[in-house]
This record gives sequence, structure tokens and C-alpha cells, in this order.
Amino acid sequence: MRSIYAAVPLIAAAGAAASYPSDRWVFGDSLFYLGPPSGNARITKATYSIVPPSVPSGAKVSNADDEVWVSVWVGASSSAGSDYTNLYQPLFNWSPDQESQGCSATDEEWCVAASTYTPDGQVGQSYVPVPSDSTVDFEIAVVDKKVIQTVTIGGKVTSQQSDALDDPLQYLYSSNECYTGSGSCGTLGGYTIANLTVTLSEADTNFASVMDLDDVTDATFSSSDGGITWHTDRVTVSSIDFDSTDDTELSSF
Repeated sequence: MRSIYAAVPLIAAAGAAASYPSDRWVFGDSLFYLGPPSGNARITKATYSIVPPSVPSGAKVSNADDEVWVSVWVGASSSAGSDYTNLYQPLFNWSPDQESQGCSATDEEWCVAASTYTPDGQVGQSYVPVPSDSTVDFEIAVVDKKVIQTVTIGGKVTSQQSDALDDPLQYLYSSNECYTGSGSCGTLGGYTIANLTVTLSEADTNFASVMDLDDVTDATFSSSDGGITWHTDRVTVSSIDFDSTDDTELSSF
């Protein structure tokens, strides 16, 4: 998947309706953005849970050989979105034709996988269907100069990936992403990122001040141990109409 921050320059559009060109990445404006910590502190672990929203409604495909797809993710990186650094981003993915994305789910279900966007392209595990209304638990952890992503459903690890840590992690951010293919992605319902906990390598008492919220709300990001572990019960993400320029930004890639 692409990063909204890596896909620069972005076209900042205005108006209520969009007619996006085919084969483009469209990013929803509803997201949180966290980092960098101050001093020598780095992000060493992030955990959170998501019950995926209803699958997108109103998606259209003109050519079955050029499917649309939608992804929902939280990712960690050493940069604010450079194309030349890794983005460790376990993700949900959906397409009207799930088999085209290598997933056995129906078009009423999401798929999920551990995955990393690298300068050489996307490296990820095989998609796994997500049963309806399931809570999916995620962990992104730095262990011995590696980043280990773990995806768990119902207490069972369903996807895991280990990648080299290119540089210490300083940013954690979310995104809703549409690849238009030969059509359009429709509307993605709102959802909640629950029990978001971020652990730092050392205390940063001002870490909450570098959390930016764009059309999302949180339940207060705070620390109870002097600035090493930070937590919020929930980040509530608004719905996204991928066909509206009021809700999205369009990559020029």
C-alpha cells in the first residue's frame, strides 16, 4: 500500500464531487498522526484493536481486470512518509473481487495481513479473511533490530511478519486508502481504533503534544508512568466518501 505522506505532491482539491482518473491512489482525510518523540526517545511498540467497518458501499468497477480496492491501516516509520524508508503497516484490505487480491473472503468481509511498504515495493503476507464483527488485535514491535508485526483474531495469531528495522521508529499514523482501478471505491463507514498503546524507549512527557487529529477524535492520549507508555481508549475515525474531494486527497503518482 502507499503512504499518504509518501505520495507527494498531493492534489488538494475543493468541491463536493470528484471524478478521479483511473489507476490512482486516493486517501481519506480522516486520520491521526503521532510523532516524533522528543530527545532520544523512539517508538518501540504499538498495540491496538480494530473491529473493521462495514465493507465499502457504492464501489464501481468498469473493467474486471482492473479492480478497485480499499485499505485501512495504522503504520509505523522512521520518517514522516519518505519513499526511501519502510512503513510497517499491517492492514485490512477489501475489493469487490477478493480473489483478485489473493484472499478467499466474500465481498461482504474484509481481509487482513501483516505488510510493509518498502522502497522496493510492498512486502506482505497472504491475506486472511476476517469473520464479520471480529475484533482484530495488532502489534508492531521492535525486537533485536527487527520490526515484528503480529495480527491476532480471537486469541489466534493469523498473520505475522518480521522485517529489518531500517532506522529507529519515530512516527505512527493511520490512513484509509483507495485504489481506483477502473472505477471508484464508494464510501467507507466510520470505525474505532481501540486501546491504542504506544511504548517509547525512554520517557517523553510531551509526547501527547505531537498527536495530530484530522477529522478523528480520541479519548485523551495520556501516560501513567511518567512518559514511557502512552494510551488512549479509542480513536474514532469518521466515514470517508472516496468519491468526494471534500473527504479525500489524490496522489499524483
